[in-house]
Amino acid sequence: MRLLIIILIVGFWVQDAFCISPIVPLTDQVEMTNRDTSYVRELNEKSQRLIEEGKLDSASAVIDEALSLAEFLNDIEGEAFAILNLASYYDTKGLPDSLLTSVAPLLDRYEGTEKYTRIGNLVATSHHEVGNFQQSLDLYKKMFDAAKQDNDIRMQMGITQNMGNSYSSLGDMPSAIDSYLSSLEMAEERDDTLVTAVVLDNLASVNVDQENYELAEEYLFRALELNKEIDNLRNQITNHISLGFLYKEWDKYDLARQNYERVLEIADQLGNVLSKIQAIYNLGVLYTETGDTDRALESYQESLRLSQENNIPIGFFYNHAGMGDLYVELEDYDRAIENYQQALEIAEKVQATDMVKTGLLNLYETAEESGDTALAFTYLKRYSALTDSLAQTEREDALARQEAMLQLRSERERSELLEETVATQRSNTIMISVLGGVMLIASIWLVVLYRKKKNANDLLKNKTKELEEANNVKDKLLSVLAHDLRTPISNIQGVVYMIRENMLDTEDIDTALNHIDFQLQQGINTLTNYLEWAQDHRGGISADMEDIRLLEIVNTAIHEIKKSAENKNVEINNMVNPQISALADKHMMNVILRNLLSNAIKYVDTGDIITVNTNETNNTVELSVKDTGKGIPDNKLKNLFKPFNRVTRGTKGEIGTGLGLSLCKEFIEKQGGSIRCESEVGKGTTFTVVLQKSETAEGPEQVAEKSGAK
Repeated sequence: MRLLIIILIVGFWVQDAFCISPIVPLTDQVEMTNRDTSYVRELNEKSQRLIEEGKLDSASAVIDEALSLAEFLNDIEGEAFAILNLASYYDTKGLPDSLLTSVAPLLDRYEGTEKYTRIGNLVATSHHEVGNFQQSLDLYKKMFDAAKQDNDIRMQMGITQNMGNSYSSLGDMPSAIDSYLSSLEMAEERDDTLVTAVVLDNLASVNVDQENYELAEEYLFRALELNKEIDNLRNQITNHISLGFLYKEWDKYDLARQNYERVLEIADQLGNVLSKIQAIYNLGVLYTETGDTDRALESYQESLRLSQENNIPIGFFYNHAGMGDLYVELEDYDRAIENYQQALEIAEKVQATDMVKTGLLNLYETAEESGDTALAFTYLKRYSALTDSLAQTEREDALARQEAMLQLRSERERSELLEETVATQRSNTIMISVLGGVMLIASIWLVVLYRKKKNANDLLKNKTKELEEANNVKDKLLSVLAHDLRTPISNIQGVVYMIRENMLDTEDIDTALNHIDFQLQQGINTLTNYLEWAQDHRGGISADMEDIRLLEIVNTAIHEIKKSAENKNVEINNMVNPQISALADKHMMNVILRNLLSNAIKYVDTGDIITVNTNETNNTVELSVKDTGKGIPDNKLKNLFKPFNRVTRGTKGEIGTGLGLSLCKEFIEKQGGSIRCESEVGKGTTFTVVLQKSETAEGPEQVAEKSGAK
């Protein structure tokens, strides 16, 4: 079923997150007057240390004293430092709602102080943790500008990666990945262990989404190791939550459970409520997937209770969605829909696009499973409208940029390793000269071993890249296939529903049935293209060359797409010479002609004409499909035959698979031929297939002889 995970936002500055109890009235103002601002700073530094050591109760009392004294002395910098410690206290305790209530209203007061951007960063993080994703992003941007003005590079790094979290929660993955990579570059340039560990965790989450599990595990192990080196328990919580999610997706359930239980241990040690909510929820998801429904329901209810007690709206969403998943497994669809609707309300309130999509999809699938077709159709329409509005190509471009930048990082690491090796060899030159010939031979042997190892690593890298490319093609194919079949199937479902509910009269039913017939033919063509393309890319298709009459193949293809032509009132003229033969594969030619004719029909209007013709040269036969349609722009021609390339919609909004012309080109080249396209906008398009002439082809004299002509 559907899978959900809470994103843990890491407040990773030295002042992580703090909180304060109510301000205690001053008991001895005379004594306080004798104290100066240096004492306020001592108090603030002491409370900061106590928070870092996990002594939160003691820290609270010191923060109270520092804040009261700073206010009395009108020490704005000391007051800002105390407020930062207050925010850090709440953050460490995992109480973002308390932080927003106590600190957020005071933020503007401390603008221009040394601690302003750090206070703002924690306020923005709290907005994110309670589900106010747009507010958190807007405030992060403001704090980034302030940090840039102060030339505070470390704050810029941290805020940039936190912006990535907000972009991710809002569904803008391209901007999220750009933010993560930008923060990682800055961190590596400054050798900043803490920020590097945080960004590695976020990049691991992106790679889990792409099912790059080994790479994600490597990132998380590196991040956890770095956080252990600096003894950062807060960020270790993040790493263990991410590892738990990774292992659950990887079907390594015992490892997932161990990591979630480790989160609970650290959360209890720190007194962090939010992390406890997350871990218990994720255990609920794990128990759901492993079939332990009783423990799953207990986990969701406990996590929801803690979310309600501490006013964490995002916890409402995930736990209601989790219980919805559980009730679907139990086939209690009414309770499932009730929980999904509550989750959707929260998602819409916080304007989280991905969560809204998840909620709508859950409701559609559950209503459909329960047999409530009308309700399912309502949610499907909302889901389709939202999905179509998203820029999928931007997401793919951002992932490609990530891959390119990570490759650059790998190259840089290898270069640094080689430089270190060369430096070591230079430092050993004096020893080599003293030790003489024996050491020289040993050095040469080491170089040989190094080169062999490097060659082996290069070979392994190339093989890994080939596997990644094959996996990416598979993912792309499945993604596009799901997209291309969803629309016609949804349309057919809608029409069937209207017929079943007697919403159409006889004439409308005939029109609807014609529409269904057309949609089914389009779906069959789509599936056929995908299957042909997939089989070809597994090396399963080879050309079976024989002498064939082109007229027979053309007639068959025209018959297959006849219904599509009739629906658009398009005339197809078959001008193929019945005597012309070619050396070709009959099955491949049928696929080629079907795609070329379907494309032509797609881009012509009612009354246009499609003409199929042939022409002979000395050694080749040319078969052309010409239409009088709208033509193809020049800037689209160069990518015409690339897989998954879609030029534009048809004249009636038809959408192609993006594989048809690529398949044509591959099949024609397997037969030793070629294909070209000539087009002019507004006047039409001509595709010409060039094939080998049949070895038994008859010339004009032989044809005349057989027909009895003199």
